[in-house]
Amino acid sequence: MEAYLFRFAREIIDSGHELQVITAQTDPATEALGANIQKVKLPGVSSTLALMKFEREARRLARHLPVDVTIGFGRTTQHDLHRAGAGCHAAYIPLLNPFKRRGIKCQLELKLERALYTSGRTGHFIVNSAMVRDQIIDHYCIKPEKVTIIHTAVDTEYFRPPDNNDASIRLRESLGTQKETPVVLFAARSHRRKGLAALIAAWPEIHSLTGAQLWIAGPRIKRFAKRLPAGLNETITLFTGLDDILHLYQAADLFVHPTLYDACANTVLQSMACGLPGIISSADGARQFIKNGSNGWLLDNPRDHLSLTELVVQAINHQDLSSIGAEARRTVLPLTWGAHLAAWKNQFERIT
Repeated sequence: MEAYLFRFAREIIDSGHELQVITAQTDPATEALGANIQKVKLPGVSSTLALMKFEREARRLARHLPVDVTIGFGRTTQHDLHRAGAGCHAAYIPLLNPFKRRGIKCQLELKLERALYTSGRTGHFIVNSAMVRDQIIDHYCIKPEKVTIIHTAVDTEYFRPPDNNDASIRLRESLGTQKETPVVLFAARSHRRKGLAALIAAWPEIHSLTGAQLWIAGPRIKRFAKRLPAGLNETITLFTGLDDILHLYQAADLFVHPTLYDACANTVLQSMACGLPGIISSADGARQFIKNGSNGWLLDNPRDHLSLTELVVQAINHQDLSSIGAEARRTVLPLTWGAHLAAWKNQFERIT
């Protein structure tokens, strides 16, 4: 979300708009953008109190800003436009364990989401997938004409296939993987929600049938190493960051994303832009970009490790994975930042 907001702010300013920002914290790069930034000082003792104070202060400050359009991106409830980049909280909380589900912070987030969609303080809602649109309409009885889909942009100039096969081979060799070895990539910041448990459960059979290697990328993954199947540690490589995984997209053979919930995962669009075919959970809003068997595969039940095993083996044994990857890239080529901003500007013009 932070990476998206930074790019969005930069694009808005570069296109000639003035930008006012209400936020709780910034960094030097954000402060150098040229926006007028108002910081809300939050209490450090409780994330729940911080959430409440920021919502209240954002509403107060926004009323006095010299702007034509106000846009919300988080747990705030009064704007002309609001982007639900994280999806529908009411649809997600049933996936949480009972302790978290009943927690004060989770219930406050649900209360704020309900106020966002039912108080009448926000005029129009932006979502990044048809799945999220349908969930919001179903949970909060919103009129469909009040919700617009603006697909997430992907930088297809940066996220692209390797220049040639030799480049891909060099990438794999630098990571200690032979050319003929199939490589499965899993990349996420939230491993439990993104379905790593199902992939780990499926891995012994996948490796036995294909001889594949598994690359797992993301922060705080060492604790998951304890769950790795005995005797298979040498088949799994852990990468502890997600700041720049372009080289992993380019060097892998298959992207596996068995998420339990995602509004529209950036990793799915980025991997597709790199020409990397994927197995994508039907619980991800990015499913609308997947044509089963043509540019990737859909996993109907992300908790079913047997179905996941079958799909991964099927994909690895596909006669021409490169054609699947090429079609995946063609699918996301229209999702440019230019198209993304044009859709936003249409909303600005509708309001002003």
